[in-house]
Amino acid sequence: MTEMSTLRVSELATLCGEPLERLGRWQDLGLLSTAGQDLVPVEAVERVRLIQFALEQGVSEDEIARVNAEQNDLLANFTGMLGSPRTRVVSFEDAAVISGTDPDLLDRFWRAAGLHDQRVAYEDDLEALQWMNASLVLGLPEPVLLQMIRVFASSLGRVANAAVRLFHLHVHEQLRAEGLRGAELIAATQASADPLAGFLEPAVLYFHRKAWERAFRDDLILHLREDSRRISDVPGELQRAVLFADLSSFTPLTEAMGDTAAAQVLERFATLVHDCAADCGGEVVKQIGDALMLVFADATAAVRCGLSIDEQASNEPMFPAVRLGAHHGTALYREGDYIGATVNLAARIAASADRHQFLTTAAIRDQTSLADVFFDALGPHALKGVAEDVDLFAARKMSGSTVRPTDPVCGMELDPGIAAGRLQWQGQDLVFCSTDCVQLFLDTPDRYRPAPNPAGTTRP
Repeated sequence: MTEMSTLRVSELATLCGEPLERLGRWQDLGLLSTAGQDLVPVEAVERVRLIQFALEQGVSEDEIARVNAEQNDLLANFTGMLGSPRTRVVSFEDAAVISGTDPDLLDRFWRAAGLHDQRVAYEDDLEALQWMNASLVLGLPEPVLLQMIRVFASSLGRVANAAVRLFHLHVHEQLRAEGLRGAELIAATQASADPLAGFLEPAVLYFHRKAWERAFRDDLILHLREDSRRISDVPGELQRAVLFADLSSFTPLTEAMGDTAAAQVLERFATLVHDCAADCGGEVVKQIGDALMLVFADATAAVRCGLSIDEQASNEPMFPAVRLGAHHGTALYREGDYIGATVNLAARIAASADRHQFLTTAAIRDQTSLADVFFDALGPHALKGVAEDVDLFAARKMSGSTVRPTDPVCGMELDPGIAAGRLQWQGQDLVFCSTDCVQLFLDTPDRYRPAPNPAGTTRP
């Protein structure tokens, strides 16, 4: 296709679905080109699409024009980051014909990719439809292809959002905090953004290759052990040990210390969990708030990982206590996640655990072979959303661990030597992680119920 450098305004109107009068008004506002010109650069296609998006988000034409002028043609910076202008535009109906895709199937593709707000198809969309169709011809079942599309779209959407948003918050906003404005602000931002943009696609490919290697290693083990596994009647069903880990006092910690400090604690916890999972051959499937879900091929690895998480968290100088819960059984692998009763039960068990408690089911206990680990029988327990009581067991190491004092306000456990404050209260020696927690306790002591802080004792 011949490369174009300019477009007539009438052609631009057709490509973008905008009336000529409106494009003329945008020209008058300095958003497209010099007012009255009939020819505009081909990049105007992407400028119009950005303007349309801003208008849909409730930003007025005048406001777009004001900021665009103040920030030295802001739209030009954004169109430059989008790559080559997309000048081939076809309707869904034409896209189905050109790609040889059934219209209903195209709609399912489109929705799985999260593109329902894109009302036309471009050149890259037509290419994508061709390899999607080829995948089906080669024997990939449609439900599996749709799962893969959803995983790719969701995962890479998070990657793109993180790259753009983190840069904006931690580079652009910091430049604003230093007093830069207008053209100077944009120039300083672009000085960092332009070279960094060149790293994004290589980074995506690099991490995909690393993940691909790990995924194929795991798949090798499935092949090597498949003679010992029955073929499930349900596609995607696997035997897995599911482990949930969360922080026992994250809500009061956030209230007492604020979002920024809580985010730092959560970042450290996530790093700790990921490290332990890697050491034990587990997979961190997802994180929801302060809770992380992990899966393992066997119960022994799950127990070893859970105990390691608690041990590592307890070795931090100042950290909340961890709660853990695990169950072993069948789970359905869907769209990069695991679902089903096994997952639900593991989550409910973790939610019922106390500080430093690692609760498991009999299925975990019976399949764990670790000489230095004991399972204390706790009897049947009623769990929220579970019809029948579940026999629970507390997994622990033979040696036990030291119990540290706990800040009664935020729930942070800490070494006594680093306490920021101490109080004698109703016969108890209370320690606090910060003077803020001391003051909160003094302001409303009845709100907090300090637990005994026996220094030097050990947990079983």
